[in-house]
Amino acid sequence: MTAPAMPNFDRIARPYRWMEYLTFGRALERCRNHYLPRLWQCHSALVLGDGDGRFLAGLLAANRELRADAIDTSAAMLRLLQLSVESVGGGSRLRTHQASALNSLPEQRFDLVATHFFLDCLTQEELNTLCRQVVPHLEPGALWVVSDFHIPRGAMRWPAHVLVRALYFAFRLLTNLRTTALPEHAAILTAAGFGLVDRRHWLGGLLSSELWEYTPAMQLPPQRPKTPYPLDPVPDPEPASPSLPEPDPCVFHHEPATPKTGQRTSSDS
Repeated sequence: MTAPAMPNFDRIARPYRWMEYLTFGRALERCRNHYLPRLWQCHSALVLGDGDGRFLAGLLAANRELRADAIDTSAAMLRLLQLSVESVGGGSRLRTHQASALNSLPEQRFDLVATHFFLDCLTQEELNTLCRQVVPHLEPGALWVVSDFHIPRGAMRWPAHVLVRALYFAFRLLTNLRTTALPEHAAILTAAGFGLVDRRHWLGGLLSSELWEYTPAMQLPPQRPKTPYPLDPVPDPEPASPSLPEPDPCVFHHEPATPKTGQRTSSDS
């Protein structure tokens, strides 16, 4: 059986910005950049599927100490990303990789992961695989910024559901994307050791931006097994009892009769 073709975003790379603005205005851009002021302490970022690189350019411009690795399957998107980063003077702090993050990641440690409108391109199984790939490369306390579409509760639930299905249909026609539903990422990140720090919604809950922190369980040092005291195979003999001045009560002794008062003995006669 032939495997389905990988999605190809080269066709929409150049018009993507204008497609975004015509559909949602600046809402997606505000969603991506919401947590930028809280990333100033990060030093090494793994950025997955950032499209034309507007978020990464803003990140490198705001944090002059940060270095980033950007991964995308689209060569056209990576070229636009490179141009965006070079326009803010961050080209020397960027490495690009045309690859799938599901298969390979750079052999280094990161304290920041950014996935903006990227997880919605993955199935639930692929998201599980991605998380297993990423976690071994993270420093304790690493941050993961997630921006994505969201199905809210209440009156906006069905309009959001219809809009998301329409977007999936359009991207299937344009890019051959086979995903048809938003994956549930919260449970997967929680199980992997992440805790939700903050969340913000836009457009009635249709858009969501989240900040997660990696807090792996504390690993206790291995305990040395307790060695029981060796048992003495032959117990110590009991100490000898001291000799008693009086006769042993367990042995019968004959005592001479004591004469009664006034009774004559044979020696008195």
